[in-house]
Amino acid sequence: MKARPPRSLGLSLGIGLVAGFGGGLVSLGGGTLIIPLLMGFAELDPLQARGTALAVAVITAAVGSAVYAHGGAVEWNVALWVAVPSMIIAPIAAYGSERLPRNELRAVFGLVVGVGGVLLILKDLWAVQGFVHGWERSYLLLVGVLEGLVAGVVGVSGGPVLAPLFVFGLGMPQQLAQGCSLAARIPATITGVWENWRLGNIVTSLLVGLVPGAIVGAVLGGRLALVLPAHALRTVFGAFLILLGGHYLRSIGRLIPRGRR
Repeated sequence: MKARPPRSLGLSLGIGLVAGFGGGLVSLGGGTLIIPLLMGFAELDPLQARGTALAVAVITAAVGSAVYAHGGAVEWNVALWVAVPSMIIAPIAAYGSERLPRNELRAVFGLVVGVGGVLLILKDLWAVQGFVHGWERSYLLLVGVLEGLVAGVVGVSGGPVLAPLFVFGLGMPQQLAQGCSLAARIPATITGVWENWRLGNIVTSLLVGLVPGAIVGAVLGGRLALVLPAHALRTVFGAFLILLGGHYLRSIGRLIPRGRR
């Protein structure tokens, strides 16, 4: 089925701007923000929305991580240790999860993400500055595996889980955690784009507006994130995670038979 064209170039520019800004500001984008926008406003079907969102996510992650790196907020070795296992696990998880109950998985993801958002907001109430000491590389490999599972099973990038794991596990400042999160997602999104391009799931006509919008949004969002106080940025990021978790937890309602509600 061919996608209906958007009402205007301004619409695709606006969608790209929102996705890019979210990616730059709180390292969210791709499936988290742009898929609902593409389905709701550009009237794409789910497969087209996911494939096109991945193409935009490459831009968001690359431009956003460049902005963070320019501000000294990316550790490339951390991103590499996470990116390699996530690239391996994501396609395996996607293939193996075809028959798993998606609503239950989305509900678990929502619960984990929501709790992570609350903990980030309350982080300053305790003095935990990272619990990983002496086994950082093993921890990063595990984080990469988890990112691959999230990307493959739930269908969103690992942004909602990567930054909190960097903050709590390694004691990273929020800006550094978000910069590493963006950089770590680049390889996996590139391979995802190639697969979706091969399957014909990318609506290239929309990229004319989506890509410039995403670039501008990522630059603006990234620069704003770098100048915000760490506590304020953690609060914003945590609030986004709570809202995202609530969205996914709504799937629980669809699991309960009507007679039991």
